[in-house]
Amino acid sequence: MKSTFAITASVFTGFLCLTICDSARADETATHLLGDWGGIHSLLEERGLNLQANYVNEVSSNIAGGVERDTVYADQFFFGGSLDFERAIGLPGTKWVFSLSNRNGDNLAQKADLQTLLLVDEVWGQGSYTRLNQFYLEQTLFNSAIDLKFGRMTGSGDFMPFTCAFQNQTFCGTLPAYVVPNWVPFPGSTWAGILRVNFNGGFYAQAGAYEVNPAFARHQYTFAFGKPFGGQGERYVLEGGWISQNSEAPGAYRLGTWYDNVGGADLFLNEMGRPLALDGGSALQRSHQGGFYAMAQQRLWTGGTATVRTFDLFANLVQADSHVSLKDQIVEIGFFMKGALSWRPQDQVGFAVGRVHVSDQASAGQQLFNYEVAPILGLPEQAVQHAEYPAELFYSVAVTPAVSIQPNVQLIRAPGGVSGRSDVVILGLKSVVSF
Repeated sequence: MKSTFAITASVFTGFLCLTICDSARADETATHLLGDWGGIHSLLEERGLNLQANYVNEVSSNIAGGVERDTVYADQFFFGGSLDFERAIGLPGTKWVFSLSNRNGDNLAQKADLQTLLLVDEVWGQGSYTRLNQFYLEQTLFNSAIDLKFGRMTGSGDFMPFTCAFQNQTFCGTLPAYVVPNWVPFPGSTWAGILRVNFNGGFYAQAGAYEVNPAFARHQYTFAFGKPFGGQGERYVLEGGWISQNSEAPGAYRLGTWYDNVGGADLFLNEMGRPLALDGGSALQRSHQGGFYAMAQQRLWTGGTATVRTFDLFANLVQADSHVSLKDQIVEIGFFMKGALSWRPQDQVGFAVGRVHVSDQASAGQQLFNYEVAPILGLPEQAVQHAEYPAELFYSVAVTPAVSIQPNVQLIRAPGGVSGRSDVVILGLKSVVSF
């Protein structure tokens, strides 16, 4: 764990760099900090092996809200790549994909007791150790009209793919993974298979089946292959969409739905079908759950000459099963703007606002306890949760094409979905280095 001094130094160094780094060092065009690795990277790529390595560091400090003030860091080392068997041994359309990651650090929401519904430092979580994220074969057929994948895969990226440019988890990645029981996000993984069909005009449809196996979250199984096979059940995901073929105004529109035959604990009823708030007991175990999502991202403006400057608008919606998902709905809208300052063409501005809704089933139970249980037993009332409203603004400075430093500010209204709580304000600094 880093000391407070080390964290403070990291923040100071980052903000200092914003003031002294020149105009994105336009003369440095290498997308890797270590360049071509002495020619090794290009040589391996010619033989089909494409390797990637990067480091993400997030520092966050709550200047308002929470039980106490704190500053923490979280980071992630990532190493992965793919082997193109067509280049390596002449086997067309076949690729092997693999990746490992290691996470460290602390969770500000927990340490400062922010009581937020989602993390304010998205790179934290899933265990502070090295683990396997991906280890699968991919086969394309009929001139890439069909794409097949099978192996160990993370629950993020293939369905509802969204960037993790923001530091607040609400605006990062595959959103169902953070609110739906049994949906394991990156860096976790499980056995899965995916079939994708690409049609003319940018239309596509895909289906995936994922094993629901909580054992893979345990440290001793992070590199397991033969065991533990046979989880609790499966999750099935369907998605269809359209990706614009217009390079001047690219966009993507997606609709998806999921169903799993494992389900989860009911938020309101017990095993006897009575309210948990009144009768207690064990929660009713529902045998299945489902939901849907929608995504849209569209480029609205392109400018500049030597370097392209762009403005993209996005909107996402997730609706989960309100019987088993405490956070049953996420709605968000925002934009990315590259080259907002003409003399900083590679820098990017991002802004997003959202609403994280708490299931009405959970709220009903809290209200029932306050009306009928707390007065009789002389107990304190429970906080009634409804919706949390996060927002984030960041400015990403492209120090070089391989290094970015991204100060950001987050505002979370009604943290935890409780309207009476003080707003949370977070100052953050996100750094990304590609080796």
